[in-house]
Amino acid sequence: MYPLSHIRSLIALATLAVVGCATSPERSPAPDIKLPNAWSTPASSTEPAAWLDDLNSPELPTLIEEALTNNPNLSMTAARFDQAIAEARIAGADQLPTASLGLNGNRQKINTFGPSSTGGVRFENYDLALNLSWELDLWGQLRNRSSAALAQVEASEAELKAARLSLAAQVAKSWFNYTEATEQHTLSKRTAKADANNLNTIETRFQRGLASGLDLRQIRTQKALSDADVAIRKRAVDQAARSLEALLGRYPHADTKAGHSSPLLPKAIPAGLPAQLLNRRPDLIAAERQLAAADTELLATRKDLLPKISLTSSAGSSSQAFRNLLDSDFSVWSLGANLTQPFFQGGRILANIDRSQALREQAAANYHATALQAFLEVESTLAAERYLQQEHTLLKLAADEAKATEALAWSRYREGTADFLSFLSSQRSANNARSRLISLRNLLIQNRIDLYLALGGSFANES
Repeated sequence: MYPLSHIRSLIALATLAVVGCATSPERSPAPDIKLPNAWSTPASSTEPAAWLDDLNSPELPTLIEEALTNNPNLSMTAARFDQAIAEARIAGADQLPTASLGLNGNRQKINTFGPSSTGGVRFENYDLALNLSWELDLWGQLRNRSSAALAQVEASEAELKAARLSLAAQVAKSWFNYTEATEQHTLSKRTAKADANNLNTIETRFQRGLASGLDLRQIRTQKALSDADVAIRKRAVDQAARSLEALLGRYPHADTKAGHSSPLLPKAIPAGLPAQLLNRRPDLIAAERQLAAADTELLATRKDLLPKISLTSSAGSSSQAFRNLLDSDFSVWSLGANLTQPFFQGGRILANIDRSQALREQAAANYHATALQAFLEVESTLAAERYLQQEHTLLKLAADEAKATEALAWSRYREGTADFLSFLSSQRSANNARSRLISLRNLLIQNRIDLYLALGGSFANES
């Protein structure tokens, strides 16, 4: 789904390798977490399938593509990735010689005094020179910093991938929230219409003396409540539509057409083994690369205590006449080398080492915390999937029974063998069961999206 961005990443990394002559740091050791051989909740051993295929919603691919193109928060993350690439190129440039071309000119007057003074002497001098300088990387300090910068690029790329994955999941979840809100609104309108028909029936029966005033007031109350519920559900549809459009990068007009119904999910849950999670989730990859960068930067900072050797050279021409600057007879050159050993900087170097050490400890703790959070998310969503499936089975049975009870209660009321209050109670139970079933189907989808996100799975067509 993102071929252009991946091509850009490959070009950027190739450029860094050429310019910086650096390699990415080796992978950091896994956090000290005792990993089980399998997830505590049983799951399928098949490889993760594409999310969109499982969600079975034809509208989603287009919506996700639109969000990935237009969402401003994702654009900010992409810009930070570009920033990391530029900073890595800057770090890599320190390993190469620097060259500058200089053209200097000056005119000077020296006053003279005495009986024969004519007011002074004027001097002119012009210089044209190519200046070169190069710091020799004897201890690998500059290579370390380039390597750390490259690891930061890889971390930033993983963060961009995580942001894309998260945005796609948000769009999918928002889309199904919108679908649920629409289904609930449709149910509320159907209920209000049924209550309107019931009201007409009870009014007719009341006029014939077949229904009491209590029955009439009860159905009028029920009709008002169902009309109010229609307004509440309509407001929820409006809010869901605007939230979805904001994710898509659109102006929130609330004019997006919703899906017809929530799809049923397949039962198989591809989860893999816990250890595989360290290499699949982009946020874990980013945390590991940040730790590798911090380790390498700490190594480079410690080398600031070592001496530095620099080479300088200059070649060009110097003349008192500007027209002679390109004449080889006026050529000049110089070559120099210098060795510097830090002696006293007010504790700056040692403080910088302490700072790098603290940043390294932060990165290590962040890697550990990110890994724990990842395992928590997978275990929680796997367990929730099982409980929600059980709840769905039971609630489906309850909804079927409530529907049958509602029909039977109405039939008995028409026959005069049951009171109207019993019918209203059974009707409310049936409508509540239908509404809960719609919400639960959405919860199943929301949890499935969270599960694939927790597993670091990928959407369809993502390269």
